[in-house]
Amino acid sequence: MKAILPVLISVFLFLIACQYTYSQKTIEGKSGNYTFSISKEVKPPILNIVNESIRFVEPGGNNMIDATESSRLVFTLENTGIGDGIGLKLIANATGDLQGITFPESKTLDVLKVGQKTDVEIPISANLNTLDGSVTFSFKVEEPNGFGTDERQIEVKTAKFISPMVEVVDNSVTGGRAGNLVRKAPFDLQILIQNTQYGKAEDVTVSISLPPNVMPLTNNQTTSIPLLKPGETKSIVYSLIVNDLYSGNQIPIKINISEKHGKFAQDKTLTLSLNQAVATNKIVVDGTQTQVEISPITIASLSAVVDKNIPNTGNTHSNRYALIIGNEDYSSRQSGLAKEVNVDFAANDARIFKEYAVNTLGVPDRQVKLLVDATAAEIRRELDWISRLAEIGEGNAELIFYYSGHGLPDENSHESFLIPVDVSGANITEGIKLSEVYGKLTKSPSQRVTVFLDACFSGGARNQGLLAMKSVKIKPKTDVFKGNMVVFASSSGEESSGVDREKQHGFFTWFLLKKLQETKGEVTYKEMKDYVIKNVTLETTLVSKPQTPQVMVSPEAEGTWEAWSFK
Repeated sequence: MKAILPVLISVFLFLIACQYTYSQKTIEGKSGNYTFSISKEVKPPILNIVNESIRFVEPGGNNMIDATESSRLVFTLENTGIGDGIGLKLIANATGDLQGITFPESKTLDVLKVGQKTDVEIPISANLNTLDGSVTFSFKVEEPNGFGTDERQIEVKTAKFISPMVEVVDNSVTGGRAGNLVRKAPFDLQILIQNTQYGKAEDVTVSISLPPNVMPLTNNQTTSIPLLKPGETKSIVYSLIVNDLYSGNQIPIKINISEKHGKFAQDKTLTLSLNQAVATNKIVVDGTQTQVEISPITIASLSAVVDKNIPNTGNTHSNRYALIIGNEDYSSRQSGLAKEVNVDFAANDARIFKEYAVNTLGVPDRQVKLLVDATAAEIRRELDWISRLAEIGEGNAELIFYYSGHGLPDENSHESFLIPVDVSGANITEGIKLSEVYGKLTKSPSQRVTVFLDACFSGGARNQGLLAMKSVKIKPKTDVFKGNMVVFASSSGEESSGVDREKQHGFFTWFLLKKLQETKGEVTYKEMKDYVIKNVTLETTLVSKPQTPQVMVSPEAEGTWEAWSFK
């Protein structure tokens, strides 16, 4: 045992020495190349438009986009995912009757955190050009990583602008001295302002302009009226006095009226006279703003049968051109004329005839000129336009001329004139000779020229004639014309041309459009002639205002015109 012990000790010491030696040894070398990636955890948002939250909000209460109104689409956006919605963008577009409608097509949204909801709005503006119809809005929310919403849609009806008209409808003078308006005696001028049309009048301002030495005794020269509903009135009383420095006997007082759009109000000048008798009592008005009774409001395009369901044949005739004129409002363009001289519904006649010209007769829209309340210069300019097109057509053009308005005869020559709105009955030779119209239309050869005249040329009229001094009508001279032309006239000889107030059209235009509507334009000129003459004659005779349409044909068209078709 003693002999083995030294050996074991030696081995142990040797192993310790070896371990020490290897632990001090340096090993040199180079490691290999390695690649690795760090995965980022994805936490997507889950975005959704809550279906039941989609709504249209507008101030008028009719759930429509009304012209000049601001409205909005609103929906609730929710995030049910596990990550925040960042970099969100609203995308919107629309189809339908978009004229006058504006809205943002894109919009950046705020961060939508997990579990949150938010209301998103799309503001919508409508201007005066908005149409009757509907708009379908499509919208969605996009997210940069493709976690956006599905597209949603909502359809909203649109409504065209219905204009108001604010004007002075009555006035009264009270006070003065001994029942007369005299110098140095205070008097009251009371005016009654009314919205006489069918749209709302907003932000109305009424101010009074006085001549020198006519002085106000109260501080109400300017009056603001936030809203006048259709038919609603406002009474304003001005206390005034005339001093000794005022010269003359006439006192012109101008009433200036404006409203929100700057278009639908009518100023008026009241001419008072010194020493005129004054009233003993003011106009009685129940409150400062009173809803008065007015005639039932009927918008022709919504009520008249021929104004709706206008046939669209899909036909387009590239060689057809039309000039359409409706002269209705003469009193606004000429001082001293009463509204009775206006030609009721002439503007509506022309506007609806234009719709038939485009949709049923196939005249391209850009090849139609529509004039409403046209001046002499405007009519001559557009006659030159259509005459030039016939010349360019080199015999292939088809021309259509339509006129609704005043016509008058020259007292001496018996020549017929179309009367522009800026020409008075005392100066009819400043109007447009009917022979001049025919001459322009047939200056160059054409396939055919068709003329429609809803006017009489005897001195009569739909309401009161421009020649109020005449009670005896004049038989107009028959015009001679050339070319391939046919003229459909609303009346004959010394007859007047009347209107159907229920249908809001001239009798002649009504039956002309009715036949085009019933046949979708598949009617010959002879069939149209027979239909119009029969029905207009019958209808006007029943109301004791006989009117017999007539058809006049150029020598060149004789023998062929009856087979011509309107299609």
